Amino acid sequence: MRWIDIIATALRNLQRQKLRSALTIFAVVIGAASVTIMLALVSGARGFFIQQFSANGVLQQIAISPQTDLTKFDQGNDGGNNCDSCVKLTDALAAKVKAVPHVVGVARRESSGSFEAAIYNSQKLRLNEIEGYDANGIITNTMVAGRDIRDSDQDGVVTVTSDYADKWGFKGHYNDLVGKQVQLLSRSWYQGVGAVLPDPQKQWEQCQNGGCQNGPGPQQQSPTTLVATVVGVADSTDRGETVRAPLAWVNGMNEQRMYQQDPMDQAAQEAACRNHPGPCAQPVPHFTLKVTSFLDQNGYSSFTAKVDDVNNASTAAAAIRKLGVGAADAESLIQEQLKVFTILGYVLGAIGGIALAVAAIGVINTMVMAILERTREIGVLRACGATRATIRRLFTVEAGLLGFWGGVAGVAVGFGLTRIANVFINKQLASSGVHAHNIIGLPVWLIVSVIGATTVIGMLAGLYPAFRAARLNPVEALRYE
Repeated sequence: MRWIDIIATALRNLQRQKLRSALTIFAVVIGAASVTIMLALVSGARGFFIQQFSANGVLQQIAISPQTDLTKFDQGNDGGNNCDSCVKLTDALAAKVKAVPHVVGVARRESSGSFEAAIYNSQKLRLNEIEGYDANGIITNTMVAGRDIRDSDQDGVVTVTSDYADKWGFKGHYNDLVGKQVQLLSRSWYQGVGAVLPDPQKQWEQCQNGGCQNGPGPQQQSPTTLVATVVGVADSTDRGETVRAPLAWVNGMNEQRMYQQDPMDQAAQEAACRNHPGPCAQPVPHFTLKVTSFLDQNGYSSFTAKVDDVNNASTAAAAIRKLGVGAADAESLIQEQLKVFTILGYVLGAIGGIALAVAAIGVINTMVMAILERTREIGVLRACGATRATIRRLFTVEAGLLGFWGGVAGVAVGFGLTRIANVFINKQLASSGVHAHNIIGLPVWLIVSVIGATTVIGMLAGLYPAFRAARLNPVEALRYE
């Protein structure tokens, strides 16, 4: 028999017992739909993850840290990596990094950990640090409302992530937060830009009037509250809870401002009292505000470099490491995160595979029953010249068709359920300020794989019945009633 005749005969045989064939196919549909939905979820989440990184240009970025043992991209962006023996991240070093082949730009990063809370409408939220960097397009954030920090921004401008906005009551309408003012509450020891410093002149006068026993002593400070206008709300999935500000303002937050007595006043006081018997009048001292820049002392927290192409990131990172700093591209971070999706895919695929295994048992049962019902027919075919190979092919193709149609229907059911799921997921993403939509889809490879897998499983399940049918004695089969 020709293959086309075998397929046509197999289709006619399946139509004989419509209910039994439909129930068998239904079992395959359940397994195929389960595998389709589970792998579609994993594939969609994986694609969404990579898309987020690609949209922000992270795949073209290189994290640079003073620590030479930097191995992970996200560690380099955390800041606080300065050490006494490390190479200082300076403007001059940033120029050297930019000169490395394939590097198209460098963004300097600095953070201030001198603040403990961000406050809006009397609602205080924890604030671990304020982040600043060059707004030159190297570092971009996914904005859900307003705009990102610009190079022209001055002090008093910030962006906040959506998790802050959610807690302040702006979930789903982030634009309403843009233009509002928030308060940044410092720690008591804060001495940066805008710090409330005690008046040393008044403190000296209090001591002269008996207000202190041991001289002026150290200055006592109170927490400082800086007022900032929110110009944008960023997606929290990029970095988590973060408040961002212009780099120059953050650098000012890391300065130390202290009043120091003029040395000339101290010399005049000593000269006036050198040979004076008993108490002598002390000249009124003059105090000068001294500003110390921790940026000059320690350098920037980190750099972020951008390369011209994703494929050149690892090469550029190796060249940057020769400058005595640590450098890591985003590939390590991506691969580490993708391992989670791979493991999840194996687990969910195995669960769906169990359903397909159960369906395979149903296929075996259906084909065995078909052999018992068609024993006399098999004898007629053998008597008419059909070989054992032909009988095997006929029953194997019938079992394969059960798996094929089950796979097609299962993929169709899976497609419909993913469309429904996308409706709910799109609403959730929109309420969270994420612009992505329809993240769950059925790639061509998944459709072909599921249908191919169910067809192969059906054919494998039909091997035993096919060999059993081929071994029937033609004479005994013709006598079978």
